[in-house]
Amino acid sequence: MTSSVLFATAYRLLGRPKLQTRSSFSFRADSYSQELAPAIATLRASQVGRFDEILVDGKEIQSVDFEVPDKWSTFEFVYKLGGGEIGVYKNFQQLLIECKAIVRGVVPKELYLIDEDICSQGDAVSDPRLDNLKSLCDLIVCLADLAHYHDEKLRGEEYRLIFVEEDGVRGAKTIALQPNIDLELLQYNVSSLLLGALLESNFEKNPHIVKERSIFRASLVEFFAEVSDSRERFKLLVVNWKEFLRLYNNNLDTYLSGFSFHKAKQEVGTAELSIADQLSKLISDISGKILSIPISLVVLVAIAKAENGFESAILVLGVAITSFIMAETIAAQKLQYNRISHSRRLLFSAHEKKIEIYPDDLKEYLRSAVRGLARNEKMLGRSLVALRCLVWIPAVSAAALHGFIYKVELVDGWGKITSMAGSLLSALRCC
Repeated sequence: MTSSVLFATAYRLLGRPKLQTRSSFSFRADSYSQELAPAIATLRASQVGRFDEILVDGKEIQSVDFEVPDKWSTFEFVYKLGGGEIGVYKNFQQLLIECKAIVRGVVPKELYLIDEDICSQGDAVSDPRLDNLKSLCDLIVCLADLAHYHDEKLRGEEYRLIFVEEDGVRGAKTIALQPNIDLELLQYNVSSLLLGALLESNFEKNPHIVKERSIFRASLVEFFAEVSDSRERFKLLVVNWKEFLRLYNNNLDTYLSGFSFHKAKQEVGTAELSIADQLSKLISDISGKILSIPISLVVLVAIAKAENGFESAILVLGVAITSFIMAETIAAQKLQYNRISHSRRLLFSAHEKKIEIYPDDLKEYLRSAVRGLARNEKMLGRSLVALRCLVWIPAVSAAALHGFIYKVELVDGWGKITSMAGSLLSALRCC
């Protein structure tokens, strides 16, 4: 298998001798060099050509698989490049003329240009012309995907892309693009990111891609309305690529504006319904929490009728735990409320930024929806704060009632605890 990268390595080791013909060069060394043997081995391994004549100290070597002697005074040979796609060319011009795959958007994986000393792999700095060539080939591949069909009937090296404007009113209009890259176009780097998003492989990702591809084709037909030569069309497309993208984006915006306002109204209505539904669910949950407060107050009667302080304390503890759980539940609902509020701002922010370009009826509808939801959120926020305070009323009331009924026992108990603590502290100090 041929390797232009290995050839480039060997050719550079040999000092890059000039080509004598379009496909051959000669080398002569008048003094011994240790680098010659590995250079010859690498050149042979590249398999991009053959040694035509080899002279060592004036004697010709006939063997193809010759070995470089350990000692020699003069060494010379003629090397001829092979035919076909070997990836080695004299310069960019020869590359563009002889590499037929380029017009179909295919750049050889390994490439070496002798005059410019440019290798597609291994060089620390890539040549801008080579990068531009790759971008142009990417453009050709994307255009081929967008074309209705390819015309390859003229000659093997010609490749035409046919685009049809899909307009049922004015009838079908067809144009052809014939990719043809020359030295002048190598000065242009064309970004094909837009075309990459329109490739047929993206059908599942973008449901509108069919219409966008159609608009792109129609834009091509419009852009080349006054140009008849298919080669010239491709060149003009590359040179005026930004201008063409501007035309395409304008055509796409014109198409989208036809239903954008209707779509915006539907989005506002859907967002309003969704937020209102979430707020309604939250209000329903709060209603259940409010009913639990008077139920918890019934425990006050049980505390008043308790037979002893222990039973009363158990009831107070139960009410306190219930109030704590309810308070934490409401705190979680407050977090949910914050998320709903954030979602509402997020859903409506894009429309509020564009409200000035909306028609009057959509403006009023959007403002009414925002005002109504904001009022609901504000009222619900106040309710959550108030409810979180109210849920502690049963616990505080139960503790207060327990303290009032068993005031004497609590004072005596506190005294005993204080006395025991003092005794324990004294004992610790003595130790």
